[in-house]
Amino acid sequence: MKIVIPDDVTRTYTGSAEVDRLRATGTVEIHTTRAANEDELAQRIGDADIVVSFRPAFTRFPAGVIRRCPSLRLICISGTGVEDVDVGEATARGIAVANVVGSADQAVAELCIALMFDVARHVSAQDRAIRDGAWQAQEGIELGGKTLGIVGLSAIGSVVARIGSALGMRVLSWSRNNDPARARAVGATAASLDEVLAQADFLSLHLRLFPELRGFLDQTKIARMKPGAILINTARGELVDDAALVAALSNGRLRGAGLDVFSQQPLPPDHPLRGLANVVMTPSAGWNTADASQRMIVQSIDNVLGFVAGQPINIVNAAALSRLAQGETP
Repeated sequence: MKIVIPDDVTRTYTGSAEVDRLRATGTVEIHTTRAANEDELAQRIGDADIVVSFRPAFTRFPAGVIRRCPSLRLICISGTGVEDVDVGEATARGIAVANVVGSADQAVAELCIALMFDVARHVSAQDRAIRDGAWQAQEGIELGGKTLGIVGLSAIGSVVARIGSALGMRVLSWSRNNDPARARAVGATAASLDEVLAQADFLSLHLRLFPELRGFLDQTKIARMKPGAILINTARGELVDDAALVAALSNGRLRGAGLDVFSQQPLPPDHPLRGLANVVMTPSAGWNTADASQRMIVQSIDNVLGFVAGQPINIVNAAALSRLAQGETP
């Protein structure tokens, strides 16, 4: 059994004793850089039985790469999102795809709140000013008493709602099923999307990136947001229309933004967001706490060991298991 981790870019797996549990199952090969292209990725995993991919590395597994891995039977993503995997191609080839659910919910939610405080109170800006020799306080706004809009009442969004409520914020939520009972359970009130956009002083995105949601927050929706609102995005950068966001931040339509995710990652050196003083940015760091990393590693390895033992868990494409069991693979 060969297990390959092709993208341990922060050496999260490399430095963990948990990997010994994998080594008891088979040979473990760990790469600590991103593959430069699809060819290099295919070379790294071409003879693997199992691949464990580090979700924050955003390694893509398109059909062309999957087809070059004849022994592959499991791709385990160390995170919730599997949109970087061609799940249809994997299923057709009897390759199971597993994910990790909930390991970073608290970590991402806390960063979301941290970004709210930073943008509202100019924490990073004032730190930079002091280091440059200035001593002039910048007026901010409080979170208490403000309206927090949650768009997508996911597991992370639910934690954000609870924290916001504890801070004395009025919490409105909208999701595609918009269940009022689910909203009440986390201290929020379900509302229409128009109501959330119009009333939120802080708008936090927590939607999954389905194809139809690319560019979800576009010029039209931003125009419906409350003037002077603050946008927080710790979900997916592609949910937001970059040009519309830059325009709204530049002309003062929005007070500011706290962004942990971007449509292009890493953010290009000439991206206009880099030049806006009312934007606080972190490099997809929402998941990155020692606590969440440990949970992520443990759950990923549990997925692998369960699969090897014939008791697969957290499989997102159950049909692949049937094909694999019946030998119906190309």
